[in-house]
Order: sequence, then C-alpha cells, then structure tokens
Amino acid sequence: MGWDAPRSHTKLTTAGEDQNISLQQNGDLALSSIMSILSSGYSSAAQSQSLIPVGAKFANVDPTQYQGKWTGKDVNGQPFSMSITDVKGYRANAVYQSANGLQSARVFITTKGTFRVGDSSFTLTGTGQAKISTVVTDPTSGNQSIDSAPATLST
Repeated sequence: MGWDAPRSHTKLTTAGEDQNISLQQNGDLALSSIMSILSSGYSSAAQSQSLIPVGAKFANVDPTQYQGKWTGKDVNGQPFSMSITDVKGYRANAVYQSANGLQSARVFITTKGTFRVGDSSFTLTGTGQAKISTVVTDPTSGNQSIDSAPATLST
C-alpha cells in the first residue's frame, strides 16, 4: 500500500467573504475554485457600476442645451470641466476633467436631462446651468458620499 500525502487547506478572503479552498496534492488551487473566485468578483463589480439607471427613458434632446464646455468648481474649490460634443438624438460624447483625472464616454441622455460619465453624473438644471455629482469613496473607511457642484455652459 502506498503512502498518501496529506492534503493541506488554506482560507482565502475575497470581497468580504471567506472561502475555504482545498489545495491539491501538488499545491495548485483547484481550477473550479479559481473560477468561482473570479466570477464572484466580476459579478459584484458589474452590478454596482451600471451606466444606465433601471427604468431610464430616452428621447431626442435639443443639442444646443447640452453641447459645449461646462465649467465649475468642486466642493474643494478645484476647477472641473465637462465637454459635450456630437449630440445626436439622445446620444453624445462627454469628457469630464477634474482634480481626480480625465474620464470620457459615449453617453445616453435620459428624459430627465441626466447622464453618467464614470463615477460622475451630469444633470441639466436650466438653460446654461447644470449640476455635476460625483461619488467619493473615503479610502480609510470605504464609505461613499456624493459631492455636487454647479456648472455653467461657457460661450
């Protein structure tokens, strides 16, 4: 009778949940365990990052109300700008630049006059006036808050 090497176990923590994973005799993780960890990470990230709100409705917009360069200052006094170009129907190209960096997207403007670029959203509040709201995550606690600031269309 042959000698059977002991199997070892390790505990991995991913995205706040504990998973016991059995190591194979040669020390490799079982392929199914790896795939399970990867798929759970992707599914939770995809659920929290929808660019289009559930139930959003779309209709053609007046390009002159949106197109151009929008500027303002965030809650910390830092300047930001949102450039909106190529408005056709309810679609547009948007580039948002702030102290946190540059984000761009092909956006869909809802019937409520809103769209999202990365972690920021744009809301048309009146002729030449808008509100930019950005989700801010505290790096130490992980708590999220929304910072909003007015923006004005430059001529």
